[in-house]
Amino acid sequence: MFHQDAWPILGHYVYALFDPNKPNQPFYVGKGVGNRVFAHARGQLTRLESDEFMSAKQEVILQILKAGKEVILKIVRYGMSHEEAIKVEASLIDMINHIEPGTLKNEISGHGVAEGIIDARDLKSALSAPKLDNLEELPLLIIKIERKWSDLLELNNNSPISINRSDIFNAVKGNWVVSVRRAKEAACVLAVARGIVRGVFVPSDWETVSHNNRKQMIGELDAAEYQHFVGKSVAHFFTNGSQNPIKYIYC
Repeated sequence: MFHQDAWPILGHYVYALFDPNKPNQPFYVGKGVGNRVFAHARGQLTRLESDEFMSAKQEVILQILKAGKEVILKIVRYGMSHEEAIKVEASLIDMINHIEPGTLKNEISGHGVAEGIIDARDLKSALSAPKLDNLEELPLLIIKIERKWSDLLELNNNSPISINRSDIFNAVKGNWVVSVRRAKEAACVLAVARGIVRGVFVPSDWETVSHNNRKQMIGELDAAEYQHFVGKSVAHFFTNGSQNPIKYIYC
């Protein structure tokens, strides 16, 4: 544990957790202050044992501890401000996911909505996109599909206009941790990547699709009246450092 006298020097830091069986391949990247890194890797044992459902990260930690080993903890950078730590954490997550997809157990890929690894041509379009505003309190559900969007770009030679609407629907339909009540209040669902609306959908309904109560959209209703939202920027709806892929607007 870090002595409290060292905390001012540590400031905000970014850390990585490693399985001792794979010491050169992190399974989680996070940021913290004080003794966050130690609490994350060891202090959850009692709660983990009693949880009915665990995150992928927690499952790895528990497997390591049950094998009589310890999670390897590494501080990547320290002495940073909160804003600097957010940037470093996001950059590491994005790069590791880009090089070795599926390696990290982070539930969210990086921070923010308009940043991350992006094709220069796609970024050019994103930076010049007009804001989605003047909604007059229209209820919307925004869902970020960053990682799946990267996969779709790769399959379509980095050409956003070549991506089919059906592929975007498959990317955004689920599984998500959402409030079905609030989701049903939304006039439509916006599939968002790099801060830009890539597709607009009106689901017929929502259904539970996994043991941990995640939800998925089923079917489609007519969304023609909302198609002018495609290509608009919604980055202004997200605060810096926001990790949640779900955003409710007026619902």
